[in-house]
Amino acid sequence: MGERGDLEMLAPTGIPNFDEVFGGLPKGGLIVVAGGPGTGKTIFSASYLYYGAKKLGEPGIYISLSETRRQFYENMRMLGFDFKKLEEDGLFKFMEFITLLDAGGEMFARISDAVSEINARRLVIDSLTALTHGLKDPRELRVFLHSFLARTAESENRTTLVIEEIPIGRDSIGYGFEEFVASAVITLEKRLHEGRMLRILNVVKMRGGRLERQQSLFTLDGGFKVFPYRQVKLSTRPERYKPLPVPSKGFSTGIVYLDDLLGGYPKGSTIFFEINPDIPPIQTIPIFANVLADFLSKKRPAIILPLVGLTNEDFRQILKIYGFSEEEYRNLIRIFAYEEFAEKCKLPYVLPFEYENVIEKLVVVEKELQERTGQSPIKLISLDHLALNQGMEKTLHIINHKINRTKANESLTIIVSQKLFPDLVDQVKSLVDLHFKLDQLHGSLILYGIKPPTPILGIEIEQSKGYPAAILTPII
Repeated sequence: MGERGDLEMLAPTGIPNFDEVFGGLPKGGLIVVAGGPGTGKTIFSASYLYYGAKKLGEPGIYISLSETRRQFYENMRMLGFDFKKLEEDGLFKFMEFITLLDAGGEMFARISDAVSEINARRLVIDSLTALTHGLKDPRELRVFLHSFLARTAESENRTTLVIEEIPIGRDSIGYGFEEFVASAVITLEKRLHEGRMLRILNVVKMRGGRLERQQSLFTLDGGFKVFPYRQVKLSTRPERYKPLPVPSKGFSTGIVYLDDLLGGYPKGSTIFFEINPDIPPIQTIPIFANVLADFLSKKRPAIILPLVGLTNEDFRQILKIYGFSEEEYRNLIRIFAYEEFAEKCKLPYVLPFEYENVIEKLVVVEKELQERTGQSPIKLISLDHLALNQGMEKTLHIINHKINRTKANESLTIIVSQKLFPDLVDQVKSLVDLHFKLDQLHGSLILYGIKPPTPILGIEIEQSKGYPAAILTPII
């Protein structure tokens, strides 16, 4: 936990979602950004300069001791950062010292002149590791951090980021004293999660901040972006769901990125989602309810056996958020629930589940909807709900029946499990066509495909349309 202090000491970085999660960075402070090779240190620091100049009008300087101007500009242009335009506008300056590593005094003088020339409010030194190699006496580094950076930054209200390399196989940061001089210390790391890339930002120290979280996932896709954990909010002023275009393979997933990645859900397929049981059911709405909303908006019917843990009030609120009428629900959906639950809902399309003849009941309702609408219904089935009442053996028989019927009718079935029955999960995932996992790591929701394999996708909840939508971004 960072030191407690005045939150006004933190200034915005402009880096997507960083300020929302961590509150910003200490204004006028010395910030150490450390990590191993390829962890995103340069992109984080460049993003800090770019957004500061572009959004906040704060001029910045990038001091490079390893990368040439041409390399930097080309790499940043690929991320959509036009530093050349910022330089033309007097908001940015790139300083290259690759050939002056042994001229410490001259280097510092030139930096000071450049800072004064554009009145720089943000400064990046890439990297402290390379700078140390260029000093004749390594002890000069501590003097440099104290005088040229720490004192100058504080007195002139200039925020300075220094990049530091952490060699592979080593956990400690640099030379042991940077953490004491710095106002904030951020480490970036990458690791594997089930064979997939995961990137983690750690706030080791934050002077002046009250940190609710010290870690977050991030991605370098299109630039540096932190993934916040935005809870689903059920709107009291719903807008009607806007359907997505029909994808190439048959049915929309209800999520733009998944439609682009997969081509949609193939006709006749069964999709299986494993959910971390620590995720509240209400937070899964953008993943599962949106595909149902897409079906309903296209006048396609649906049969639902809800997730375990949804309350009667949750259920009523979910039905409201997509802007469909009660008449549409009566015509297009059938929801099976416990008898007591169904009685409390008092809705004509919420039916008590007769667990003695589950398959027969599902077939009858499916035929009724299909004959009336002319289309096979999508089925959303809670594996745990079934297993709690049917036992594992009968549940497996029911699931196998639904998979075969789905193929025959070229419809779509989505099976969801909160992993209350791990052995059953292991059997079902071998039967389905597509298999995904929905998890929560370091405060962020993630989704990734097992079959077919996909990168880890960070989830953001966007509600500007009046209903929650999942925005997915690959962690690369």
